[in-house]
Amino acid sequence: MMTKLKASIILIFLSFSIQVMSSEDPAQVVFGDEVEDVLASKEKETSSEYIINQFEGEVEKNDVKFDHEKEFVLPNTSGEITHEIHESKKFEDFGYTTPGSLEGKENYLEIDKKQMSYEFRRLSRKGINLTYLDNRNSYESNNDIINQTIGQGAGHVKGGSLLVRSDQYFFHTFLLNGFWSLGSGVGFNSGKGIFVSGERSETTFRLWEIPLDLGLGLEIPIYHWFKVVGVAGPSGLALYQNRSDFKDGEKGKNKIQVSPGQFASAQFKINLSGFSDEYAHELYTSSNITNLLLNIEARYQSYQKFQDPIKVSGTSFGIGFTFEYL
Repeated sequence: MMTKLKASIILIFLSFSIQVMSSEDPAQVVFGDEVEDVLASKEKETSSEYIINQFEGEVEKNDVKFDHEKEFVLPNTSGEITHEIHESKKFEDFGYTTPGSLEGKENYLEIDKKQMSYEFRRLSRKGINLTYLDNRNSYESNNDIINQTIGQGAGHVKGGSLLVRSDQYFFHTFLLNGFWSLGSGVGFNSGKGIFVSGERSETTFRLWEIPLDLGLGLEIPIYHWFKVVGVAGPSGLALYQNRSDFKDGEKGKNKIQVSPGQFASAQFKINLSGFSDEYAHELYTSSNITNLLLNIEARYQSYQKFQDPIKVSGTSFGIGFTFEYL
């Protein structure tokens, strides 16, 4: 009996020891080839609310900080980005604020418009002159035939001239501006021919005048309201004659003569955009016109070297406009 009792006690003790040993690390007992790589799975994690304390080797949750306020959102939700450049952006180089960026601040905007208008008025780089001149020229010819044809008789026309002149400024000062100019135009005259006996014929003569001017000019600005302008230089005049008693293509129906000469012009200009900064600013932003001027003009010209013994000279007066640009 004692032998059986001892054997039972030993068997119980061995069973208890095996159970204790297996319970201390149950994960160590693995059957088969299905092994879970725990470390690899932890390395593949891309986000976690925990950070590793590098000094103590512990995982701490209290060190994690979240900042939900620092989020960046594009203000344009339409998916389109547009850039609008104001026509007067070029004046930012002078230290001006782009017009329209001070909405709700009328006082600042008015000051800005006034300063801008002052600058672009005086910094015009070019101008286009359109002028209508009446015809007060004298035409010297054999038997005074031209004057009697276009200046007398029924249905005669001693028309004026429409001139176009381009001015290019090469210097500006407070009291004086300088420019060179290139201009041309056309004038028309018509009348019935005259026989040697003095009788009026049924033949109609038409005479076109086409001048070409190259000049040098000086300009005196009087504040930004008025300008006094003088320009002079060499010129040429083409006379184109057409008569109705010849058929088309027949010799003598058309005749062209050209003569060199000279011209001089004086203008008094009233700046229509100079009396209102608001209007000047609106005019510039809508059309790039820096000054709009009304001209009163007097022009002298003289041409005496045509193929026929003809001399054309005289002083004419007219009115027109000047459009200046940067």
